[in-house]
Amino acid sequence: MVRGALAEAGLDMDKLWIVPVPDVHLHMLWVSAVEGYTPRFNVVYSNEPLTRRLFMEAGYTVCDVPFFDRKAYNSTLVREKIVRDDSWTTLIPAAVARFIREIDGVNRLRDLARTDKVT
Repeated sequence: MVRGALAEAGLDMDKLWIVPVPDVHLHMLWVSAVEGYTPRFNVVYSNEPLTRRLFMEAGYTVCDVPFFDRKAYNSTLVREKIVRDDSWTTLIPAAVARFIREIDGVNRLRDLARTDKVT
């Protein structure tokens, strides 16, 4: 999904790596886990406070990720629109919408959004 969106945006895919890093439940191990899974890096981009602090304490330069019209473009809103069958595809790259449909993401989200009802 990320690769498709970046390619659709015209980025040179030969100049970037997408590296999945498994979640680490011990905060003190997060920086070393990321370092172990990725090539050497000098700068970290994050807006998440704990991630920022951990990488700054480890000596990395940490930069904010600029948001673009966050009220209109955010994952919670997109998920809510998908569940309500409201227009959502204009809020995300076409490659992401295709991926969501390919994995039956609409029905998966609707199933997850259901609540148990006491009868």
